Amino acid sequence: MRHRLNNPRVHFMKYQIREIVDVAMKLQKINPELNIVWENIGDPIAKGWTVPPFLKQAIIDEVNKPGDKVFGYSHSRGLPEIRKWVAEHVKKLCPSSALDSEDVLFTSGLGAAICVLYEMLPDGARVIQPTPGYPAHASMESFFAKAEPILYNLDPHDGWQPNLLHLEAQIQSHPEVTGILVISPNNPTGAVYSEETLKAIVDLAVKYHLMIISDEVYFRMVYNGKLHHHMIDVANGRAPLIVMRGTSKDVPWPGGRSGWIEFHNVGLDHEFKRYADAVKQRVLMEVCSTSLPQFILSRIYDNPEFPAWIQTYNKELEKNGNAIADTLSRTKGLTVNRTDGAFYMMPMFQDGILKDRQTLPIAHAETRAFIEQEVAKPGTTLDKRFTLYLLGATGICVVPATGFFSPFYGFRLTTLERDDTKRKDTYARLSRAVEEYLASA
Repeated sequence: MRHRLNNPRVHFMKYQIREIVDVAMKLQKINPELNIVWENIGDPIAKGWTVPPFLKQAIIDEVNKPGDKVFGYSHSRGLPEIRKWVAEHVKKLCPSSALDSEDVLFTSGLGAAICVLYEMLPDGARVIQPTPGYPAHASMESFFAKAEPILYNLDPHDGWQPNLLHLEAQIQSHPEVTGILVISPNNPTGAVYSEETLKAIVDLAVKYHLMIISDEVYFRMVYNGKLHHHMIDVANGRAPLIVMRGTSKDVPWPGGRSGWIEFHNVGLDHEFKRYADAVKQRVLMEVCSTSLPQFILSRIYDNPEFPAWIQTYNKELEKNGNAIADTLSRTKGLTVNRTDGAFYMMPMFQDGILKDRQTLPIAHAETRAFIEQEVAKPGTTLDKRFTLYLLGATGICVVPATGFFSPFYGFRLTTLERDDTKRKDTYARLSRAVEEYLASA
């Protein structure tokens, strides 16, 4: 080639949630009898969850309408009537909202929104990321910033609530920080942040003249007596705010690829308005986001059957998460926080317990050789080492905590498995594997 085509920043893009799938698929080719249990990604459909009948009917009704409008482009920023619906819907959820439909932007899933938000930050402006945190956020922010992510700790000894002292210290140490990312309910930890915590984050944003990006895609999925506190009402007009929502998880419709961004309190700061305008301009380059979900969005969430449906969904998630937490909390060497929202859990290994000599027995010789080759690669963290041995020995596929930029060793799993027998077997085997691995050296 006339020029080098390798982007020197590609190393910033890290997504072990999917990267471990490549390893698992290679193992299946090596040993077709190895049954992979996919606990790495939050896809309810893959775990046997069905979408509500009223969603399917809405799709059928829309597709059968004369004129086939649903198959064409939508407005580049989203259907005007649906953006108006979003603004009104948000006002019902959050009495303090003054959201204007012109400040609602639809994207093809929140993955696209994440890219656009960080791409349009001016050079030198950074958004501080939670750790552990969703890797698409931290990876794309650092990719466009051309620098490692700036992180603030979530505290596993405080139910994974943000460590506010560390957050403020990081803001003070990094004057380039112009925004704070908040994810609640949280992926990857399953935590739901308290109102006091969110108020403190807003206070920091006001004190240091920062915007807040609040990823609330799981806001309807809260249980165990917890409440979701909308950042809109917590901020109450005091700080520039972006809220992210979508249909991937709570309907669930992950393959629909429909998400949206809400810009709140735009008039508070001229620079924030300029940034919002830049994002709006950038979205035009996408031509439009996925049309079908937009056409039926109001018929999903305004359907009279939806409240009962989401309540049933949450009850089952609560049961699943509590059962998994009960099993793993009795496992020697692990610290486990219960899942209170979304459908993830991140058990942590107790400090100093992981060693680089620990292994699990793998009877299949070629599989064992492949895993030993993988763990020998430079940069393999101690928790990734465990997840690779776990995968080769049992077929259970989880993601190392360090894949979420975590300073703590552990692993993230999903709580979606609906088959009680299979779930009990999976986590009993996982528990035994942890104890056997830790005892091996």
